[in-house]
Amino acid sequence: MTKTAKTPAAESTYFASVQKAIENVQGKLEVPAAARDFVKRTASSAKDRAETVHTGAANATSTVEKFATSFVGGYANFTRGLLDATLANVQHALSTVEKVAGAQSINEAVQIQADFVRENARANFDRVRDAADTAKSVVTEGAKNAQAEFSKLYGQKAA
Repeated sequence: MTKTAKTPAAESTYFASVQKAIENVQGKLEVPAAARDFVKRTASSAKDRAETVHTGAANATSTVEKFATSFVGGYANFTRGLLDATLANVQHALSTVEKVAGAQSINEAVQIQADFVRENARANFDRVRDAADTAKSVVTEGAKNAQAEFSKLYGQKAA
C-alpha cells in the first residue's frame, strides 16, 4: 500500500480559499433596516417596561410601609392604653385598700368593696370598649389607605 501525502502548500491553499470565500460573503451580508428597527423598538419597549415595573414595585413598597407604620402606631396606642388601664386599676385598688382600712364597721368595709367592684367593672368595660374602637379605627383606616394605594398602583378600584 502506498500512502498519498498531502503537501502543506495544498492544505494552506485550500484553507486560504475557504477563508477568502467566507470574507467575501461576510462583506456582502447586511442586516436589513427592518430587523435593526425591530431590535431597537424591542429594546426600547423592554426598557420602558422595566421602568414601569420598578415604579410599581417602589409604589408597592411605599404602600406596605404606610400600612406597617399605621399598624405599628395603632399597636403602640393600644399598648399605651393597656398600660394606662393597668396603672388606673392599681391606683384604684390601692385607694380602695386605704378606704377599707379606714372603715369603722364591717358593713362599711363591704359597701366600700362593693363600690370598688362596680366602679372597677364599669371602668374596665369602658376601657375595653375604647380599645376595641381604637383597634377597629386603625384597621379600617389601614384598609382604606391600602385600598387607595392599590388603586393608584393599578388604576382601578381595589376589591
